[in-house]
Amino acid sequence: ENFELWFGKPLSKLMDDEHSGFAVVMVAFPILERYLRATSGAEPNSPQFNQALLGVLPELQDNKSANHFWAIYRHGILHNVALSRETHGLSSIKPIIEIWPNGKVWMNPKRFAERVLDTIRNDFTRFERGVPLPQPKQVFEGTPGPLPIRLTGAQECPQGEASHNG
Repeated sequence: ENFELWFGKPLSKLMDDEHSGFAVVMVAFPILERYLRATSGAEPNSPQFNQALLGVLPELQDNKSANHFWAIYRHGILHNVALSRETHGLSSIKPIIEIWPNGKVWMNPKRFAERVLDTIRNDFTRFERGVPLPQPKQVFEGTPGPLPIRLTGAQECPQGEASHNG
């Protein structure tokens, strides 16, 4: 339920906007990485990790392409918010992955995110492995708890300092 609230629904809304490709893949890559680490038991760009990636994206065709795709797309988008125009691109009119003979790789952000979500939904137990997922707590006003902290207006606090309930 939380997965859908935190990732499924927001990604679906973003995918409706053809101009949100970068935002879509910025959300989809970390949840795919979590799934692939759990599936492979290995770190990114290792042969085991690349095999798990090929299981999700067989369009990459081989270990070398999987390694290249992960390094350029995952790192380029999440660390630099950019892609090399000469070698990679995002397009809403391309198939999920398209590898050109000259080595340029295109990715369709919406189809990529749909594949990631479908893969995880169909194997959620594997996604849950690893670092424990957050457990939301229902907190009512006046009840102590770590989240959420309710900040009040300056008129209610001495010297304009914010306070919290709990």
